[in-house]
Amino acid sequence: MTLRIDMHAHFFPKISREAAARLDAQHAPWLAIDADGESGMIMSGDQPFRPVNRPLWDTARRVEEMDALGIDMQLMCATPVLFGYGYPATAALEWAQRLNDYALELCATAPNRLMTLAQVPLQDIELACAEASRAFAAGHRGVQIGNHVGPKDLDDEGLVQFLTHCANEGIPVLVHPWDMMTDGRMKRWMLI
Repeated sequence: MTLRIDMHAHFFPKISREAAARLDAQHAPWLAIDADGESGMIMSGDQPFRPVNRPLWDTARRVEEMDALGIDMQLMCATPVLFGYGYPATAALEWAQRLNDYALELCATAPNRLMTLAQVPLQDIELACAEASRAFAAGHRGVQIGNHVGPKDLDDEGLVQFLTHCANEGIPVLVHPWDMMTDGRMKRWMLI
């Protein structure tokens, strides 16, 4: 039997405006669900970020959608806007832990269908390594990281240390492009 596995799908928890404000009242992401309950908007503070629909936060609807598409299993990870790399490391760790625990709760509703990748506070390598190990031991299939943390690319000494930790622990890593190099670095690379 051939399994059809969706290797890249996102989720976004029902984060309230109040819960997001505890992290950052100006910019932290949260979910505004429309009155019909079928659609919503990811918000960044008071600014709309991206329209979304119910399977992003509702696993029953996600599984229905998977069935309609003929998908047997799905590997989910948080939407990159939730990375939290710009926040103080301890706040980002707490944020990541809550999201990682929530992701496991989502997977528990359909354990033979849903798997998840954790996120980590990559701005602090020691905390990131510890959370990657904790999350992997708790049931995550690996971690998702961004392709950079501020001006630090994947060849940064600290990020290499994190990747080495994951390799040594047998923790798979998905590198997700995000916030694509708007600081001019891409132009410099293209000129080399």
